[in-house]
Amino acid sequence: MKIRKLLLASILGLGVALPAAAGILHPTGFANGYQVFGLSTGQTVEAGGFVGTWDTGSGPDPIQFWCAELSQTFSFNHSYIYNASIPNNATYTMLGQLFHEAYAVALSDTEHSAAFQLAIWEILFDPDLNLSGGTFKVTNNHGHGATVTLAQGWLDNLGSFTDNWDIVHLANESHQDFITGIPLRREVPEPAPLALIGVGIVAMMIASRRRKPVA
Repeated sequence: MKIRKLLLASILGLGVALPAAAGILHPTGFANGYQVFGLSTGQTVEAGGFVGTWDTGSGPDPIQFWCAELSQTFSFNHSYIYNASIPNNATYTMLGQLFHEAYAVALSDTEHSAAFQLAIWEILFDPDLNLSGGTFKVTNNHGHGATVTLAQGWLDNLGSFTDNWDIVHLANESHQDFITGIPLRREVPEPAPLALIGVGIVAMMIASRRRKPVA
């Protein structure tokens, strides 16, 4: 395993926001296409997961990631410097529960990918976890009502799942923030989803389990 990736892993393995580890994110496109939705924010958005590469200095690795905000933009096939951290709060615990419940199927097709993105936004922006009410909601599903129903079903069942994922926040002050996830306890993984998480970010999980912080 490359030394620079282990250094990134040891920083993020502490599960705190500081210090942040920097890397270069290069988004290349949607993972499984997207679906369009109108939101109570007044925006019309394209919902779906993204793919690209993540490079901490030892070379780019593939990564699957998701939008974590709506106020800024980014472009495909451009490289950006992002700070990676693992926040430790109730919101990110719920995101960990969502990843436990739905990450595997979120990689399967456009509908599941878009539903997963809607559920992420709901958790981040509205504590009521209701896509049809509250401060964040879908006001126009553009014919994708089944996707909204799917996302709401995941949200309704969050409480029945444990948080066994570390959710990595990728932050850039000038461009859209993203999240990705690291499974803490895994069965034998499917090859494709594991590759999309990214070899470099998976290294965070390995080092965090082997290197215990000294009090």
